[in-house]
Amino acid sequence: MDDLIICMAPYPGEKQEERFPGHMDVADEVIRAYNAGASMAHLHVRDEAGLQTTDTRWFRRDVERIRAACPMIIEGSTGGAPEHTLAERCVSFTVPEIEMGSLNLGSVNMHGGVYKNPPGDIHFYAAELSKRALKPFLNLFDLSHVHNLEALETERLVAPPYTFGFVFDIPDTLPYRERYVDIFLKELPPGNPWFLVRYHARGAQGLLKALEQGGHVRVGYEDGPFLSGGQRARSNAELVEDIVRAAERVGRRVAGPDSAREIMGLARSKA
Repeated sequence: MDDLIICMAPYPGEKQEERFPGHMDVADEVIRAYNAGASMAHLHVRDEAGLQTTDTRWFRRDVERIRAACPMIIEGSTGGAPEHTLAERCVSFTVPEIEMGSLNLGSVNMHGGVYKNPPGDIHFYAAELSKRALKPFLNLFDLSHVHNLEALETERLVAPPYTFGFVFDIPDTLPYRERYVDIFLKELPPGNPWFLVRYHARGAQGLLKALEQGGHVRVGYEDGPFLSGGQRARSNAELVEDIVRAAERVGRRVAGPDSAREIMGLARSKA
């Protein structure tokens, strides 16, 4: 099995203050998570109040602080807010030191509404990533999304090795089942790294499938604040430490950033 890549997504979305009350120092959380064993961070462009924005000043500051302190892989999100244009949802890609960007491969019901990622939008994001030589993190919320990759391949907007994320349990989306992971794996081109992402997973216990089958994991307050024992984590670093302990129990070594880059087909850090 490959060494385990731990991605950390530090910040809960808006209207989820109960997960992390008060102001978060994002750069500090990422650096502490790196020291705990994470090798990758999934970051949104946010303002000083923690709200999603198109102004990259605060985001650039955080990225600069992270990069000065550690060689963490940084993935920029295309999540954005509903009022943002396609270009505005890609502003994280314009910041130096970003190595990856999220690419959602389809629309899905979510939180009582629809998270819209129609084919034209997917192609726009893929083209933005391609022209900046950023590696896409391919998020799959549904089996149909696997086949949306084929159109991007035809247009040469993506190329292997791919990095996939299987996203489960967000309200109104696909609930987690171990057999669903197996179906995704059977449908995907073999030999590509994949991550298990679960909304409100109860710590490492909810991510064991990935640990046991050679996959990788994402943790952090964006996904859920609880440790395996059920208690609330005091920091993102504690969520990382929970996964590190579980990895040791199943015999998985934790990947450092350069090992993670090699697994995902990224260039090695210049740091």
